[in-house]
Amino acid sequence: GGGTAQSRPERGQPGEAEAAGHRRRLRRGNFRAKQHLEHLTEKLKLLGLEGGRGEVEQLCSWRHSPVTPKGGGKASSSSHEGPGAPGGLAAAPEEGPAHEDKERIRSDLVKLKKQREEILELKMSGERQCQEFLAHTEAEKQKVLSEFRRLRRFLKEQEMVLLVRLGELEWERMRRQEEEEAEMSGKVSLLDVLICGMEKELEQPPARARDSPRSASRWDTGSAPRATDTPELERSLQDISRQIHVLGETLGRFRVLSPSNATLSPVPAEWETLDPDTAHARLAVSRDRRGARWTEAAPEPPPSPRRFQTWSCVLARGGFAGGRHRWDVAVAGDGVWALGVARGSLPRAGGLELLRPESGVWALGRCGGRYRAFTEPPAPVPGAGSTGSTGRVRVELDYGRGRVLFYLAGGETPAFTFSDAAFGGQRVFPFFWV
Repeated sequence: GGGTAQSRPERGQPGEAEAAGHRRRLRRGNFRAKQHLEHLTEKLKLLGLEGGRGEVEQLCSWRHSPVTPKGGGKASSSSHEGPGAPGGLAAAPEEGPAHEDKERIRSDLVKLKKQREEILELKMSGERQCQEFLAHTEAEKQKVLSEFRRLRRFLKEQEMVLLVRLGELEWERMRRQEEEEAEMSGKVSLLDVLICGMEKELEQPPARARDSPRSASRWDTGSAPRATDTPELERSLQDISRQIHVLGETLGRFRVLSPSNATLSPVPAEWETLDPDTAHARLAVSRDRRGARWTEAAPEPPPSPRRFQTWSCVLARGGFAGGRHRWDVAVAGDGVWALGVARGSLPRAGGLELLRPESGVWALGRCGGRYRAFTEPPAPVPGAGSTGSTGRVRVELDYGRGRVLFYLAGGETPAFTFSDAAFGGQRVFPFFWV
């Protein structure tokens, strides 16, 4: 035999005697393995299919493959053709779930690597931005140090110049005073001598006293001396005083530029927003037009006849020509500020003399670390004392009765009241000075 199936006639069941004979032959060792099965076993060992359950299952599947008949009724068995035949194990394509899992893993691996690269790039970008920001910050620090060194040096030089000039004026005035005193002392001494001589002449007999007029005229010293005028010294002192005043204004401007300076944020109740056309060129009005603060970086605004020119003031829109109105203002910072109401005809140029009722402004604010009402002259607010750097002020306007009331920190009692305010029938507007 080979692997070819052969037809045999049907036989009946073997009898007991025949079965016993077969058993005797097997016991005597007459069993002989077929040669082609031995060859098949060796080939399977070479293919490595004898060690695992998967290979055994594949072998069983291959061994039980259907028999294909070839002409003449003969069928060719797959066991005879072996695993190398077409359709056998070696020719089976690599398909199934394992192959799909590998492809999916490869795809996921590519995605993970891409995500890793993106995260690393994002991390590097963040580090670069951080380094650039830190470098910029360090550069600005150096600028601040440099500019303030220059400022301190300038202020120190100006301090020395002013002190030296004041010292020179002081010395010159004292020198002239000493000269004047010396001259006057000499004249006083001369007068003492004359007085003494005159007194002695009065003690002489009458015959000799007739000569006294000639003696008096002989000792005449002229008119009484006058104090020496020093107009040039007074002018020099006034010049220095003006320079000190300018220096004080400049330092005040630096205080305005400080981050802790006052910022006004009105909380309108019956009017809507601030009017940027009235705001001083260095006032930055917030985007919602409900706040204002001083800044040197404000862009140059378009010209407007309603814009304040000298002081950093701003008015609200709308205004009032009658009735009762109130609004709250949030104040932040410890700078100088004022708020209240102003007539629409208020001059846009001028000094602090604007902040008084006679000019059309009824305001309360913070000056010198204390709340003050801007009357003529400014008056401290009773009971307010020294306030903090932040707070809320309520302004209440009673147009018909000519009253402007101010409430501090949510108080129920007015901290200050302007009575008999002369609005003159004009429209008045919420007013702010930062």
